[in-house]
Amino acid sequence: MTALRARTLLLTTLPALAAGGLLAGLGVLDAVHAALLVVVVAAVVYVWRTLEEGEDAGWPPVPEARRAGARNDVSELGWATFTRNGAVGNRMRARIVALAAARLAEHGVDLGADGPGDRAAAERLLGPDVVATMTSRGEATRAQVERWLDAVERLAPPTPDPDGRHAA
Repeated sequence: MTALRARTLLLTTLPALAAGGLLAGLGVLDAVHAALLVVVVAAVVYVWRTLEEGEDAGWPPVPEARRAGARNDVSELGWATFTRNGAVGNRMRARIVALAAARLAEHGVDLGADGPGDRAAAERLLGPDVVATMTSRGEATRAQVERWLDAVERLAPPTPDPDGRHAA
């Protein structure tokens, strides 16, 4: 028992014991009820002060057993898809933008670049409304996400040139 807990126990038990002894001595309570009063008051005050001091043991961390495969990823994305107000969650949005950026990178286009050439190429491949909503900071709706995914799916992989390089 730490010194702080011993002090708390002493400071709660002694006044309760004195009050119980006084009530029993004056004849207000019999000895059994006075003893029960001391125990109950000491326990309640001790628990209350312990909680105020922040000495809560807390729960141990839950072990995270990761199995091979994408089952956990699918489950996490399912829960992170939509927020409480119906907008698309940030994790889902980031995954879709990363997917679109990877598919555009196959065509030699950088979605995150600020240059007008890259933006125009991305708009040509995905559509101007898709690029505008995908790169904006506003909340995305379910319909917008469906348009994003449809545009990324329509974006075919680049065809190889006769030289073996990819052409856009």
